Amino acid sequence: METEKTHKEEQGAVNPTAEQQVKEETHVEASSEEHNVEELHEDTVDYTTLSKEQLVEEADKLLHHADVVAAERSVRSIKEAIDHIHEEEKEAAKQEYVAAQGNDEGFDFHDSQYEAFFKAYKAVKERKKKHFEEMQKTRDNNLKAKLAIIDEIKALMESEDHRGIMAKVKELQAKWKTIGAVPHANADELYKTYGALLDLFYDQMSIEFELKELDRKKNLEAKTLLCDRAEKLLDLENVNEAVDQLNVLHEEFRSLGPVPKEAQEDLWKRFKEISDKIYDKKRAFAEEFKKQLNENMKAKQELCLAVEPFANFDSDRIKEWNSKTKELLAVQKDWEKIGPLPREVAKEINKQFWGNFKQFFHNKGQFFERLEAQRAENLELKKQLVAKAEELSESTDWRSTGDKLKQLQADWKKIGPVPEKVRDEVYAAFKKACDTFFENRRNNRKEEDKVFIENLKKKEDICLELGTLAKEDAFDVAKLNEAVEAFFKIGFVPKREKDAILDKFIKAAEDYVKTAKVSEEEMEDLQVNFHASVMKHVPNAGRRVKNQEQNLRHKITNLENDIALWQNNLAFFANSKTADQMKEEYQKKIEAAKADIERLKDRLYTIQQIADAR
Repeated sequence: METEKTHKEEQGAVNPTAEQQVKEETHVEASSEEHNVEELHEDTVDYTTLSKEQLVEEADKLLHHADVVAAERSVRSIKEAIDHIHEEEKEAAKQEYVAAQGNDEGFDFHDSQYEAFFKAYKAVKERKKKHFEEMQKTRDNNLKAKLAIIDEIKALMESEDHRGIMAKVKELQAKWKTIGAVPHANADELYKTYGALLDLFYDQMSIEFELKELDRKKNLEAKTLLCDRAEKLLDLENVNEAVDQLNVLHEEFRSLGPVPKEAQEDLWKRFKEISDKIYDKKRAFAEEFKKQLNENMKAKQELCLAVEPFANFDSDRIKEWNSKTKELLAVQKDWEKIGPLPREVAKEINKQFWGNFKQFFHNKGQFFERLEAQRAENLELKKQLVAKAEELSESTDWRSTGDKLKQLQADWKKIGPVPEKVRDEVYAAFKKACDTFFENRRNNRKEEDKVFIENLKKKEDICLELGTLAKEDAFDVAKLNEAVEAFFKIGFVPKREKDAILDKFIKAAEDYVKTAKVSEEEMEDLQVNFHASVMKHVPNAGRRVKNQEQNLRHKITNLENDIALWQNNLAFFANSKTADQMKEEYQKKIEAAKADIERLKDRLYTIQQIADAR
């Protein structure tokens, strides 16, 4: 007995319990996952300094970048930079268009390079998406494979024939180690199950204790070598590369089986301490990089102040413009020598610098533009439009002439600027002719509005009458129909009151219908018929009918669900007097529900006929 007890204690020393094994492997996984979510790469390119063509080229390069995560992060940075350039070019084009046309009507801006970038942008994001989908698929397959191994080990343990069982389990363990990572959500439970199963197996197979002890010693040797490899990573200058390799070692460490119990804690402590040192180096590197970004920010903020005076520079001498251009280009070279900026301020600082930079060249371009000849030609064209507008100003053909004057106004906007000294004069003449006609047309419409207001008063009186009838609590469907016919016989009302008076009438009529002392089913029929009569006159007033249609469909669905449930319950009743009575009651419920469905479908049909008639 004493010998057997000693044997069991030694076995426990080399074969940790399921809880101990899971603790070791879960710690490895948790540490690995924690640091995998860190951003292992930082953008080292300041895309805000590149031209639009260069940004497109950078985006195309990312299509073949090996690291899809870093590529997607970089292409988002490129998007911020190219969006800024695109918006400024678009705004500049719009300003030129407005300067030429007088307003932005009909303005359109096409940017083929911007579209080419977005094609690459979407492709990079799609690569990242596919990468993670494939990685998830691989992990799912790994989970299935490892679950299959667990099932095989269980089958071996339940078999009565134990010949060669140790070799088979060893083979399955070797196969387990070759299978990669599984989904994180399943990892803990999987490794707990696997560890517990192996513990149970080795307990049952105590006769092969020496082989198990040898296996754990081999695992100890393998994990010790992993610790040695991890220590060498501390000497790598490239911190990001060291973290990448460390994550691979974490995966290998977790894939290896358990080690002797007495070495387990010290081994994991050593591996974790090495990992912490590497991650500390990563954090220190990130802090130093952040410090450099802040220094770059201060330097570029000073240059932003330096270029502000250039935006308002003006002169009538070419020599002075050229001299200022050289000064500004020198500032640009200093800007390009400075590295990237913190992401949170990069867009605003670049906008400030390049906004003033481009404003200077925009002003310079305007200085060299001389459009006097074109302006003289534009003046003659606008004088012709003035003459045409004056001929139409006294016309009483309101619709046709209004369209003609609007076309003249559109033609006016298409013509470019005229000489400054006559600009106001010619515009005033054109505006006066147009205003004369439109003022006359407005005065004519005022007479029409008087009639519309009278119609509105008549319709309001009908609404008041329905309100009075509702208070009398004596519903009469004939009076309701008379009110509907009378309301829609009245002519137009002011356009701004059209929807409001219709809603008011429908509300008054609905309130009147609610006073009818009828059953719920008859009330629904009254409401459907009322809305049908309204729809004959105003097809777009059918939102209330639409609500009724949805309510009817909901009731039908609920009744159908009830019938299905009752029919399902009937199948569970045994043959007995009591069961027969309950079956009969359920059958009556089903028949009543089917009758209700038919009535509801009739109402639904009526509503659908209304919708089709529209």
